Amino acid sequence: MADRGAGPSVLLLHGQPGTHDHLMPVAELLWDDHRTLCPDRPGYGRSALGPESFGHQADRFAALLRERAGAPAIVVGHSLGGAIALLMATLHPDVVGGLVLVASVGGQGSVELTDRILAARFVGPVLSAGSLAVYGLLGPLAAKIGPFRSLQGNVPVTPTLSVLEDRTTFLAEQRELVATAAEVRAAASLVDCPTVVLQGDADTLVLPAAGRDLAERIDASRYVELAGQGHLVIRDDPLAVADAVRSLET
Repeated sequence: MADRGAGPSVLLLHGQPGTHDHLMPVAELLWDDHRTLCPDRPGYGRSALGPESFGHQADRFAALLRERAGAPAIVVGHSLGGAIALLMATLHPDVVGGLVLVASVGGQGSVELTDRILAARFVGPVLSAGSLAVYGLLGPLAAKIGPFRSLQGNVPVTPTLSVLEDRTTFLAEQRELVATAAEVRAAASLVDCPTVVLQGDADTLVLPAAGRDLAERIDASRYVELAGQGHLVIRDDPLAVADAVRSLET
């Protein structure tokens, strides 16, 4: 886990697949005036743990904040990491002072038929591995071709098959995502801390309509739609995320 900086604490939770490295562009912008805690979630990166339920992850990261932060922190959740952040805010409100939800699940439509197929009992393992290969290899290649340049904000810059190393955790989290979709939506409606929902208008993985629905479910929320941004706002516009964190402190 990356733990650096001094000042108010910020916990950054990556998506699926991913590692803490994906959120380092945001963390680096906050180091001067914030303590940033940026872990690998269970099953990813350098974590020695296997996949865990979203509820267990919420408990785990709440305990981390109690141990290291000593005060309520702002929690940044990207994509599926937003589900963990939402559950933390409702199950452990004492440790969450605010939320920044970036291209986050939790709104109606953020879990689609494709997600349910990838989570299916018999075909899920094969299709999940195939979707990771498309995301990591074919997607970046296609994004370099004229008609598919809109993919650039939604896939890695450099083609890679390293994402296949995460296929076991990816499948487990796909199944958890489908199983807990209603629970996470309900959690969003119970959040009472200040929240910023950041959504790219060119996001093809969590559609803008789902982001708007998520913001509508959270009473104390502000919705920001970023023109021209895809799903990987944390990579392509980290300043917008850092600014959202700071806006919750004013």
